[in-house]
Amino acid sequence: MDFNLKFSVMFFEIEKLNEIAPMKKKLLTIFIFLAFNYISFGQMDYSNVEFRSYIYKYKEADPKTSELGIEKELLTEIVKLLGHDLYTKAEQEEIVYKTWLALSKPKVFDYVYKDFAVSSNKNWGSENANGEIVLEPNPYLTDWTVSDDEYPYFQLALNKILEYFQLMTYGDDAESVATSFNELLITKDFKFSSPKDDDWAYSYLESVNSELEKQGLVALVTKGYYNIIVCDIKNKEQLTNLFEKFKWELVQP
Repeated sequence: MDFNLKFSVMFFEIEKLNEIAPMKKKLLTIFIFLAFNYISFGQMDYSNVEFRSYIYKYKEADPKTSELGIEKELLTEIVKLLGHDLYTKAEQEEIVYKTWLALSKPKVFDYVYKDFAVSSNKNWGSENANGEIVLEPNPYLTDWTVSDDEYPYFQLALNKILEYFQLMTYGDDAESVATSFNELLITKDFKFSSPKDDDWAYSYLESVNSELEKQGLVALVTKGYYNIIVCDIKNKEQLTNLFEKFKWELVQP
């Protein structure tokens, strides 16, 4: 199990301790929360990192969720359908918990899961032209602040978290698509045919799908965004409908 995920699961399980007396439950929650932050933060090396925000003022209001028909249960179904053979039930629940907190309360998410929030950004560890590593201290709140409305933020946050857990990948040309399948847990051990010289993203995905079909699987891509998932063929329609709730159109090349 992933180190941070292991301690996150421990923290998540406190939510279920309804039988413990309120005061004991509160003290236990605080203790494990502090232990989790102390241990997991110790795994990250910020010695060469400068945290600097270019946002003058963050949004104060949280994203609307229930008002838009976005519920935690949608994430539960997505993670279950993509990760049922890859993650335990407890791990799936923690992925859902993280994702829901990121979607519904980005400010709280950045605080509670600081290491995860930082490391799940694609620019983590990248140096600028001056050889500096400069990171936004509140990455998910920043994404929400600069988004025009909820849906672009939901798509970006969901994409980053699913990619972190290797349930989603990205490829906008044949070569990057071919490489991307090594980043998905479900296909990382598969050997696909190499792209042809005249292949592009969709044509190569079509070739890959002819090979995946033999395994009862299918690759779907978010139309116009080139985010890729692989799922059981029988779950294709259900996942397509779930992604539509986030205004993401899944297509099969």
